Amino acid sequence: MDLNSPTDRDPSTLPRFLGPVGATLFVICFTIGTAIFLVPGIVARNAGSIPTSFIAWIAGGLISLCGALCYAELAVRLPQSGAEYRYLYAGYGPMVAFAFAWTCLFTQPVAIAAVARGFADYLSELFPMTEALTRTTAAGAIAVFAAIAIRSTPVATRLAGMAATGKLLALLTIVGIGIWVGSRASPPAVASTSTWHWTQLALAMVAVIWAYDGVSSIATIAGEVRDPQRTLPISLVASIGIIAAVYVLVNLIYFMVLGFDGVAGSGAVAAATLKAGIGPAGAVVIAVMVMASALGTVAAQMVGNPRFFVGPAEDGLFPARLAAISPRTLTPANAILLTAGIAMGLVTLGSYGLLIRLYVLSHYPFVVVALLAAVRLRQRQGKPKGFAMPWYPLPLLLYGVSILGICAASALDDPMGAICGLLIPMSGLLLYAFRRLKRSPNP
Repeated sequence: MDLNSPTDRDPSTLPRFLGPVGATLFVICFTIGTAIFLVPGIVARNAGSIPTSFIAWIAGGLISLCGALCYAELAVRLPQSGAEYRYLYAGYGPMVAFAFAWTCLFTQPVAIAAVARGFADYLSELFPMTEALTRTTAAGAIAVFAAIAIRSTPVATRLAGMAATGKLLALLTIVGIGIWVGSRASPPAVASTSTWHWTQLALAMVAVIWAYDGVSSIATIAGEVRDPQRTLPISLVASIGIIAAVYVLVNLIYFMVLGFDGVAGSGAVAAATLKAGIGPAGAVVIAVMVMASALGTVAAQMVGNPRFFVGPAEDGLFPARLAAISPRTLTPANAILLTAGIAMGLVTLGSYGLLIRLYVLSHYPFVVVALLAAVRLRQRQGKPKGFAMPWYPLPLLLYGVSILGICAASALDDPMGAICGLLIPMSGLLLYAFRRLKRSPNP
């Protein structure tokens, strides 16, 4: 039976339609959001010099590559949509998996809300809006892309692929303008290398990892990937290589045009670079670039993030309706509606800076635990046949130690956020225990 045939396909399952090129573009679109336009200044200030800044960006790419190799092995072994939830359930059982899914109810909509708000903020720079209208615009963007994701996953992923191409072209435009400016002007003065401490470098890496956040996004829709044993490793590794190369190249242009002091002192380095190249019109150009990039990321998020709730619903940990696949559109419509509804609520409530910190401190430790499931599954089932992590377990160790170190640095910088971040998964564990106790027969 051909499960991709419209006449033979099981209407209760998600169809496999995404090939290597589409999967790679999906990851690129998901990952390249607004960070590369904004955070290089944060990285430079904490790194203290141009060479150390490049080390941070390259290190972020290598850490992400290690994570991608871990994801590839687990995604090939468990080629189902849901990513970390599936790995936690297979490795540790329903309690830990439920705690992660419960945490995702908070973290995944926060990620969507943050990007949508970024789009609305830049739109308000071009067309001044009240705070209420800015929030409404962000919520409207979420609603539009939720409707597209409900209507057709292939259409939504094709839209994300087109957006990924646009993002790469936008960044290459910055590179081209930067080369043109650099060829016409004398190089800016470079500040002498300042001293740095490990805590500062860790804070620089927090910003870098944020810029790379999303490189594992194809694992969230692994159940909709064609030939997963081949497509998943190719898309994960290829997307990391492309994203890392673009990030390093764009940072080179930033430093070439603005110098170290210019980058370190800017909160919007891309805008400053274009302003140096084409004058005040650069502010308009960069605003359009950031808005388009943000909308592309929201399109990808509305496809990937709701898949975190399908698995728990299938396993009886969340309401069964969240696992329902629309027979007309073959999409998890209820899961998409839930995710969009929470994200729109967060946007309309206003500030959510604390919630973004909660995302880092509650989501990333779970990611490390989820990837450690590769060890438990190897002990039980042996080395996987489709794709095995090269140099096992070195990539897993490097990724785990790096991510936990970054989380620890963030926790030291924001102890209250760390406490609140721990409360979310802990409340999930307590809720699971309460449900088990309630369902257990009386003695």
